[in-house]
Amino acid sequence: MVSIVKAIAFSNNEVGFLAWRLDHDLVEGCLGFNIVREYLDEGGDVTLRRPLASYVPFLGQHNTKWQAQNTTIWPIQKFTWRDLTLRKKRDGSGRRPDNERVRYQIRAVGDLKPGLEKVETIPESHIDRATGQVVAHTYDGPPRALGYLTPAAFTNVVEVTALRPPFRATFTNGILSTQFLRNVLSEDGKVEDGELVRHLTTPGDWLRNYLTGDVIPLMHDFFEKNVGGRFRAALYELDDKELVDLLAVHADRIDLILSDAGDASIEGSDGAKQTIYDTRNSSARQKLRAIADRPGSKFRLINRMFNGSGHIGHNKFVVFMPNPQTATQVLTGSTNWTSTGIAGQSNNCTVIDDAVVAAGYVSYWDQMFKDKQMDPVPLNAVATGAGQGDDLKKFDLAPVTTTFSGGATLEAWYSPNVPGASQPTTSKTKAPSVPPDMARLFSFMRQAKRSIFFLIFYPSQGGTNSIVGEAINLGIRDTSLEVIGAISDPKAMWLYQPGRKAGSGPKIPAWSPHVFQQAGVSVVRATALTDKNLVQGLGDFKLNERLTAFGNGAGAIIHDKILVIDPMDSQSCVVAFGSHNQGYKASYSNDENLVIVRGHQGIAQAYAAHVLDVYDHYKFRATEAEIAAKQKGQQSTAGPDQTGWEGFLKTSDSWQKTASRRLASYFTE
Repeated sequence: MVSIVKAIAFSNNEVGFLAWRLDHDLVEGCLGFNIVREYLDEGGDVTLRRPLASYVPFLGQHNTKWQAQNTTIWPIQKFTWRDLTLRKKRDGSGRRPDNERVRYQIRAVGDLKPGLEKVETIPESHIDRATGQVVAHTYDGPPRALGYLTPAAFTNVVEVTALRPPFRATFTNGILSTQFLRNVLSEDGKVEDGELVRHLTTPGDWLRNYLTGDVIPLMHDFFEKNVGGRFRAALYELDDKELVDLLAVHADRIDLILSDAGDASIEGSDGAKQTIYDTRNSSARQKLRAIADRPGSKFRLINRMFNGSGHIGHNKFVVFMPNPQTATQVLTGSTNWTSTGIAGQSNNCTVIDDAVVAAGYVSYWDQMFKDKQMDPVPLNAVATGAGQGDDLKKFDLAPVTTTFSGGATLEAWYSPNVPGASQPTTSKTKAPSVPPDMARLFSFMRQAKRSIFFLIFYPSQGGTNSIVGEAINLGIRDTSLEVIGAISDPKAMWLYQPGRKAGSGPKIPAWSPHVFQQAGVSVVRATALTDKNLVQGLGDFKLNERLTAFGNGAGAIIHDKILVIDPMDSQSCVVAFGSHNQGYKASYSNDENLVIVRGHQGIAQAYAAHVLDVYDHYKFRATEAEIAAKQKGQQSTAGPDQTGWEGFLKTSDSWQKTASRRLASYFTE
């Protein structure tokens, strides 16, 4: 009998990732896998069993309302899977508790035949908000009776938690264009213009809370549970009402460096166009300035304006100091303090509970405070002559380092850190020197044994001089290396071609592939399902357009800046995160912070689960978009025999021949 010889799982506070490997290439008659999540008590006994949610029906069936079933009805036709309902409910906005212990049972299934143990189907339902009644989930087409083909295999036990001492790591659920959003926004039979934006910008809104996950609670806890003392903060974008109010409530304990963000073109009184700056932060700045200017106020607000200079104050960190001589915690990550940052984008936010690390951030804050920038007059005018000085850049040349119990190490790097230069040269004859923080990242990447994962917004055009180009080149040279990545901005995608003029002919438009795949390298860009040919049975097309508009308007769907190396290796695993876009430009020109942790498997796997979640979400969309481009005769990387997904589970075991097993093989060795 064919068996699952190894299965493994890991998670963060939002999703689980699991993979499994068979002792044969194929399971005859296999229609997929039934996966059950098991909850365990402290003694290791199972207290609850839940089959994982599934939405894709067999050919001949139709899930017209896109209601969740589970793997007793529609199995998984893959060798890896994401448990997206580990914290999130299947059809509602509620969230399951964290700090649970779970494992997964996995069994291959096929059509029920004599001699097979029957898979007992478990019905799904939800409570209708309008009536309060339980509504059974339905689908069109005849049910398919299934039987087990393999014995049960179990993964390791995983902790569903943000707590991975000395870290508390949280991740947003702001991946737009999902079936869940279609369902919940359509419950009243209509989706009004601006409805999604109202949800995401209203403090306390159920959908906003769902999408922000544990990020907003983490931010509140950081201020509210750290009583007494002061906070040193450096922020780039700030416009979210709840977060502005959070700063206002605790203002007397805060020293805030607030940079400029956003710009707009307006027509002057003479009819000429002019650019005004700080459009995103101006409202929050005005409110906070009024607090700082009150008689007796202990709130310090320091403007750090780079308006139109090519530099940005890109940090998003807060440090807690219980007394003037001591710092104990720092909150950092990729999350801007905006409604889009916390609810409309993929982001991370982590607290580091370590005095050495926190003290390093305080010293960096002090250096930025000394690096005075003149306020332009008016404040929204171009900042002539703005740019960081060499004293700050020299301070940033070396990281703050510490070692945790157990041997894990942390390096905190700060930017800009290339004295005497403001940004990489554009000369074709002289390559820019490698910044010290990027050299360190490259060094770790070149030591990778099995895998490199990343999520990136925009490190550079075409991914050059960044971790994108380094990872892809490493993966091409070493075909045993698994390189998995997702990129948000089309201009940052590998092989991107800018628009150009070809002789006397018409201008050739810019082109960016949706997918780059070669050997063990698979890199995709965040692609929204805005083509009617792509959405197929996934929901209403007009609603899909509205869902994606909010994320695209924010400028980034994936806003993370994450690198993970060998997360299954407890000694050499590496994770890098912070505000740094992990390209040369950030190191040369921006105020940034970058955290690199080696040998802490808990935090590496938490970030790896997030990377694989986002990557897998967009891989299908990017692949479908690439195939659609090919069918339209456009430039494409789609292979000659590559066809689109039909929208249904296969009714034979042929799916196994094309299902990827690279990740499954890696994670289960």
